[in-house]
Amino acid sequence: MQTMEGFALSGRRIMALAVLMCGIGCTPEPQSTSIYQANSAPKKKASSPAYQEKLLNCEVDLPASWRNSITKGEIPTNTTGGQVGPTSVGPDGSAVFGQLETGTDKYTGAPINEEIVQLDWKSGSWSTVYKMEHSDRDQQVDGAYDGRWFVFAIQHSLSSYHDWSVHAWDSASRKNRTLDEDTNVPYPLVDAFSGKAVWSKKIDRDTTEVYLYGLATDRKTVIARGKIHTARIVGDLIIWLEVPSNGGLEFRAASLQTGSPVETPQGLQGVGQVGQLVASGSTLAWIESNFQTARAWRVGWDEPRTIFDEGPDKEIDDINISGDLVSWHAMDKGQPVYIGDVRTGSCVRLSERGGYVETNKDAMIIVYPSSTKQKYDSFMLRPSLLPPLPKK
Repeated sequence: MQTMEGFALSGRRIMALAVLMCGIGCTPEPQSTSIYQANSAPKKKASSPAYQEKLLNCEVDLPASWRNSITKGEIPTNTTGGQVGPTSVGPDGSAVFGQLETGTDKYTGAPINEEIVQLDWKSGSWSTVYKMEHSDRDQQVDGAYDGRWFVFAIQHSLSSYHDWSVHAWDSASRKNRTLDEDTNVPYPLVDAFSGKAVWSKKIDRDTTEVYLYGLATDRKTVIARGKIHTARIVGDLIIWLEVPSNGGLEFRAASLQTGSPVETPQGLQGVGQVGQLVASGSTLAWIESNFQTARAWRVGWDEPRTIFDEGPDKEIDDINISGDLVSWHAMDKGQPVYIGDVRTGSCVRLSERGGYVETNKDAMIIVYPSSTKQKYDSFMLRPSLLPPLPKK
């Protein structure tokens, strides 16, 4: 996992790209289960004794109300042209984006990604958002949708993290434009909200710039420069981690509307080491650099709250957040996906092996690639519509 020397990329995306870069002849470092490995959907394994075994102290049985929501939230991913792997979701779940995969390259084993598509829930069909220029090697590595603008990053190489571009698609005009591109630095993670896009990019070995882009005005502004971690949108703030001149690690903040620096919220002052950082709506969450503790902070809170901490014998990876729900991979055999509930401190296991999660303000998609032929089992949860998990 890259840290302050680069970008804190999600385990799923780092592993997926590592598989492509290795091709057939090597095994990538096990950050998390590859999206090209065989996995099983929870609805097919719910009765398995192994699946029901409790592994974590926070774990409770999956409530019937949650199971019903999983069934109702199933996402159709079969099309006449191929399979769709979900990659992004809108703030309220009404918009889902994915990559249309039409096969597998016989030389590299990588999926052939023809285009990025959007789901029409009523018809169950997918429509084109962006056509890949090189379908045998292009893949979407990040994306965020604010209700109108879909901002996404495309990786163009199977052998390097450094060949990428950032694009914006306007759902009103259905037109695309390129916001940024580079071939010398690792690809950025992007965020979008209220007509604004945010990402950070290394410009030399020790310096990263944070960009604020007005999607309606087509204006890009550098709002911070230094030894900086990935920037995230939290409420009406842009928040990032920075190494000051005297060392250590500190949160910094700026206004989303103007880009001007503002005082770091009290609850984020004095926070320790951070390995991964994510945000959704008004909530920020992170895994500490020991990969054993997950914490969350919400606008208005005086201090962060611990989401997961079960000591040195349990490690987690690939954190995501939506509303009161936080997801992660347990670094046990198979690396299953867990969902933790901030309201009760309880958690449930939603996969027996692997999978990945995409989130936005009030939508969480759990995806289980079920075979090497790219057949996906996917469903959406709306955190605001789910009752709290029972207390342990």
